[in-house]
Amino acid sequence: MATRWWLCVCSLGILLLEPCALSEIFSLADSSHPVVGVFGRDVVLPCQLSPPARVPNMEVLWKKIDTGLTSVHEYLDEGRKDQPGQGYQTRTELFLQEFSRGNVSLKLKQLRVADAGKYQCLVKNPAWTQEAITELQVAAVAPVFIDVLGPRGEGIGLACRSAGWFPKPELQWVGKNQQKLATETATDVTQDRESLYRVVSHVTVTERENSGDISCIVRNGLVETQQQSAVHLSGDVFPQKSPWLAAFWVLFTLVLIAVGACAYLGYTAKRKVSQKKRSEEEALLTLVTEKKTLEGDCQNLQQLLDAKRLTLESECQELQQKLESRDKEKEDLQLECQRLREILDSQKKEKEKKQDKKKEEKKQEENKVKVEKQEENKKEEKQEKEEKKKEKEKKEKEKKEQEKREKEKKEQEKKKEEEKKELEKKKEEEKKELEKKKEEEKKKKEEGKKEKEKEKKKEEEKKKKEEEKKKKEEEKKKELEKKKEQEKKTKEK
Repeated sequence: MATRWWLCVCSLGILLLEPCALSEIFSLADSSHPVVGVFGRDVVLPCQLSPPARVPNMEVLWKKIDTGLTSVHEYLDEGRKDQPGQGYQTRTELFLQEFSRGNVSLKLKQLRVADAGKYQCLVKNPAWTQEAITELQVAAVAPVFIDVLGPRGEGIGLACRSAGWFPKPELQWVGKNQQKLATETATDVTQDRESLYRVVSHVTVTERENSGDISCIVRNGLVETQQQSAVHLSGDVFPQKSPWLAAFWVLFTLVLIAVGACAYLGYTAKRKVSQKKRSEEEALLTLVTEKKTLEGDCQNLQQLLDAKRLTLESECQELQQKLESRDKEKEDLQLECQRLREILDSQKKEKEKKQDKKKEEKKQEENKVKVEKQEENKKEEKQEKEEKKKEKEKKEKEKKEQEKREKEKKEQEKKKEEEKKELEKKKEEEKKELEKKKEEEKKKKEEGKKEKEKEKKKEEEKKKKEEEKKKKEEEKKKELEKKKEQEKKTKEK
């Protein structure tokens, strides 16, 4: 009974462990927030396998979701295929060394405005497929410049211009104390071939409304950054009605010419400084975006870890409950066995009592008829002894048969285990043979490629030899022609 009970427990444990091993499936984690990249720079689109490990026979496909799916990058374990899609040559790269950590992120180089959109990260295996979607947003920032256009009626005309923004920026004129100008402004926004925005705005400033520092501010709402440029206007610059107005305008034009020359020199210097600022701001933008992506990834990883911890705790509680129920069943079986033993013992005692009573009755009869029934008693005693011997022999035979059956069961179990081991060995040998065949096929393909290359080299050498022969024949022809000309000249002389 005990051996059978333990066999049942072992088989139940194996059945419970099998689904646990099969339920271990990989999953993909993407960025919960959109990834923001800077125009003209590199950006990484995150995609992480969890648990972090390399999947055998893996395929990694990156596609952009437009009206359809356009291939961006493709990787296959078989044949080590690693190539970008059409229109993305030399602009995409996978971190092959990070595959062992489950990192299948894509690096997109030299960002363009057209690269903005949603991307699909798809990881395949013969057993399963997983996908994740990441959104990419592109941002561009440029310096701002202000031009003084001269007098316009009772005020002075100013122009603000800036090129190289994305998405569409917001322009604002600001005067004293960062207050908006009350005058009307004319703003024109256009796009170039690279889909970048160019902004030009004109405004006329009067002395009554504003004088002093006037700034032009251009904002990028996606990255929440702004660029600005300022110009200082004093009260003497504004036009005034007086008899000396003509002389003033002559002097003013001369001053403007001088200011223009100075402004051009300052513009060149300021442009260099603005370019440096732009590069620094772009670096800050990249750092901010990377920080946001890292924070989102950390939150996702924490959520995954919490979910796994809860599932493991629930599974442990279920296993503990099952073990407790099995312990109770075992105790019940033991109690039943004890009860059966007690019943058997009581039956044996009753039999012995009956036999004792029979003996006493026989003795009484023997006392009555001693002489007549002595021989009969002897015969009965002999018969009883023979019956006891037969009963003992039967019990011994039954015990031996039970032992034989148990031995046969054990031998059958051993045979089954040996058969399982042999099957596993055969499977491993078959796998090794398949791997060897694949390696041999690869070697044959490589040898065929080498032979083709050798044949190409031989053909090229033949062509070179033929070209050399042709050159030599042409040289010989030229030499013969020269000799003929020399002979003609000598004849003419």
